[in-house]
Amino acid sequence: MESKEYSWAWVTADRLLTNLECELVWAYLVPSAATTDTVLYDGVNTTGDPIVTLESAAVTGHKFSPKEPVYCRKGLYVDVGTNVTGVFVQWRNL
Repeated sequence: MESKEYSWAWVTADRLLTNLECELVWAYLVPSAATTDTVLYDGVNTTGDPIVTLESAAVTGHKFSPKEPVYCRKGLYVDVGTNVTGVFVQWRNL
C-alpha cells in the first residue's frame, strides 16, 4: 500500500471521519490532563458499535495499534472525551 491510500485526521472535537466502509489502522490519544477517555465507533455517531475506548489516568499519550486493521462496516466516528488535546487517527477507506 502507498501512503496516499490512507486517510488521517487530528481530531479535537467529536467528529465523523467517514461514513464509508473502512479499516481503522492506528490511533493516538493526547490528553491535556489526567483522567480522560475517547471512544472510536464503527458507525456515524455514538450509536455505532464501540471499537475501543482510549483511557488515560495520567497525562501521557495512549496508542491503539491493532495487529491487523479493524474493519468498520458502518463508518468511523470519534467521540472525544474531556481533558483531551487531540486524537490522531489513521484509516483506509475500502
